[in-house]
Amino acid sequence: MAHDPTKIRSFALLGHGGAGKTQLADALARTTGQNTRLGSASDGSSLFDIEEEELKRGGSIASHVLSTEANGFRYHIIDTPGDGNFVHSAQSALQAVDAGVLVISAVDGVEVNTERTSNWAAELGLPRAVFINQMDRERADHNAVLSEIKEVLGLEPVLLQLPIGKENAFNGVVNLMSGNAFTYKDDSGKAAKGDVPADMADAVELALEEMMEAVSMADDELVEKYLDEGELTEAEVRAGLRKGIEEGTLLPVLIGSAVKNIGADLLLELATAFPDPTHHAAWETADGEEVENDPSGPAAALCFKTVIDPFAGQISLFRVLRGTVTTDGHWTNARTAHHERLGSLLALVGKKQSTVQSATVGEIFGVAKLKDTHTGDTIYDGKTAVNVPAIEPPPPMISYTVTPKVRGEEDKIKTALGRVLAEDPGLRQSLDPVTAEVVIGGMGVNHIQLSLARMARKYGIKVELGTPTIPYRETITGSADVRYRHKKQSGGSGQFGEVAIRVEANVRDGGYEFVDAIVGGVIPRSLIPSVDKGVRSQLDGGVLAGFPIVDLKVTLYDGKTHPVDSKDIAFQIAGRQAIKQAFLQSRPVLLEPIYNMEIVVPEENVGDIMGDMNSRRGRIQTMESRGRSSVVKAHVPLAEVQNYAPDLNSMTGGKGSYTMYLDTYEPVPSHLQDKVVAEIKRIHDEDE
Repeated sequence: MAHDPTKIRSFALLGHGGAGKTQLADALARTTGQNTRLGSASDGSSLFDIEEEELKRGGSIASHVLSTEANGFRYHIIDTPGDGNFVHSAQSALQAVDAGVLVISAVDGVEVNTERTSNWAAELGLPRAVFINQMDRERADHNAVLSEIKEVLGLEPVLLQLPIGKENAFNGVVNLMSGNAFTYKDDSGKAAKGDVPADMADAVELALEEMMEAVSMADDELVEKYLDEGELTEAEVRAGLRKGIEEGTLLPVLIGSAVKNIGADLLLELATAFPDPTHHAAWETADGEEVENDPSGPAAALCFKTVIDPFAGQISLFRVLRGTVTTDGHWTNARTAHHERLGSLLALVGKKQSTVQSATVGEIFGVAKLKDTHTGDTIYDGKTAVNVPAIEPPPPMISYTVTPKVRGEEDKIKTALGRVLAEDPGLRQSLDPVTAEVVIGGMGVNHIQLSLARMARKYGIKVELGTPTIPYRETITGSADVRYRHKKQSGGSGQFGEVAIRVEANVRDGGYEFVDAIVGGVIPRSLIPSVDKGVRSQLDGGVLAGFPIVDLKVTLYDGKTHPVDSKDIAFQIAGRQAIKQAFLQSRPVLLEPIYNMEIVVPEENVGDIMGDMNSRRGRIQTMESRGRSSVVKAHVPLAEVQNYAPDLNSMTGGKGSYTMYLDTYEPVPSHLQDKVVAEIKRIHDEDE
């Protein structure tokens, strides 16, 4: 039986790595009876950090789902990774929920991925709340975090609780809305409700006034009443809070300790004020149409994550966009138009699974072994296709070549990489058309290394990483006339072909141009394409260093033939040899790829970044402010920034990020060209 959509709440746990999101997910599972003990990633008992790589590093590398019930509500909660290497997983999860909870350490405060994920939630129009975690730790200071929320996130926090006890003695909270104290004696998540401690009365009164004033601003009638009477009832506070959350004008703040399971129950209570899925903004399809969250309409669901297990196979995680999903019906993939058959619908509690009969709008469920549905795909049941575009992953920040450690496993690598990429769209795989190298790109060194470690563990395929070859190009800056004769008459049928060509530089990005200027039939019309074919074959392999030759104009203006020995192969060879000679006589240059880079760093790091860019032959274009950060835009040779991510992390303490894309090709400086060519030839000779 489908759940009532108005009683469904979904939210993602967002924030920086180390803030305790996974521990909070375990606390929520314990509080709602999904676990008989409080799981912990530190001892391997967590329901959510379940991959071997997560256990080793002590942090999430993928999103995990908790579907549970409490307070008469059905909750779908997604624990997202906070490491910058795996941020796309958090970004994708936001398409599957109706709110975001920023988990912030009471010790470390607002960090770079707190700000990043908060901004993503805002861009999607999702209401947000804050859970200040780790209040039991030494130097925990929730007031300092409130100040950082104002300064860094630019939001006005509304504190709903005050702590009882400090640091290790922290054992509960005062709930300002109800005026009660909640204390916790064990990790069950069940609190004892009592009176406010006498020594906290003054602090509670002041915090209560501040909360009421902030909440009243969400509604004109509440403002008038608060100004007239100076107070609001608990029901009025809750109504104002619900309206402020839904409209995004209030940022409610809770406090607690996930490791002690303090405050998880009150977070679930606050979540009842989040919008239900029927209030989610209409989904915009790839065709620009809007899809309302109609529980009674034709069903559609978005696949926001794919999990591939070597034993269980593929599990696709969906959010229901509209209608109710069951295993009956005719399901179609909107991208491929292929039909899918749904097996059992799975409710997920981290690594645990149970079957459900149906899932209605706003719910999250899993399906095993779909044939042709992947992350970002939409399935629908009905005549009208619903194709909601997935969130595009950020471009890779670092890339490596991938080669098998065991010869002959190239095909196995492709299959295994395909499965890894299906789980993590933040990874990119490509085949360099120039070097024929298999290249994998990701958000950082850890991203790629951990992903390949999972591949080795799951599929037994081990690889070696190497730095990709820079995709240089070759061209000329001058011109030359060359006559070349190919003659072969030793044994068998002879070969004869003579060509005269003029070579000159074409306009930039003009490509290759072949001009037939033969007059008088000195070369038969049937053999002129053979010359062009021979020239083209050499252009692909280059002359200077084996890279493609671009922006070249070749004019065939003369030649000679033999009545018997002139044939296609002879003129192909003549054309190929002629272009080699002409190219070397035309002031050849090596072109290198120049990338546009946008580097976002804390303001205090701008000087270091600009100096570093100059040392990398970069040209600074602009520098501008963006909130508390600064954005440096530059044109930089790819050869200088192939491994930029670790250097940027070092310069900014992990708080910097960047994007880059190919802009143009420019000549390698003359004093560097000989060194580059010599190094490329050395590597080629070693590979022979």
